[in-house]
Amino acid sequence: MAGVVAGFITVSIGDAITQQLYPANGLNYQDKEALKNFISKLPTICFFIMLSFWCLSSFIGGFVAGKVNQESWMRSSVLTGLILLAASVGNMVMIPYHPIWMMVSCIILYIPLAYLGGKLTNK
Repeated sequence: MAGVVAGFITVSIGDAITQQLYPANGLNYQDKEALKNFISKLPTICFFIMLSFWCLSSFIGGFVAGKVNQESWMRSSVLTGLILLAASVGNMVMIPYHPIWMMVSCIILYIPLAYLGGKLTNK
């Protein structure tokens, strides 16, 4: 669980940064049309920053999981990546306006990055 917590903290930091850079002043997140309009106007760099923090969260989560459970680092790291991936997919389902390239990259990269994070702790 420590890896999952570390991953969620990393994503939260990334969210705070992107919200500072691209504030959603007064946006009603329940208004799907307003949300879609807001997201459609965000620059590509915003999505790249978000994806970078998502990927970093998986790597850090895998690293922490591998460090905490060195005997079963691979299982712990990959499970952490799967949980974080599930949370990201949930986010993409709840807010279905992310660019396709971002969603595909997330799905492809989460597990390998968690594995690499865990492997780094157990060379």
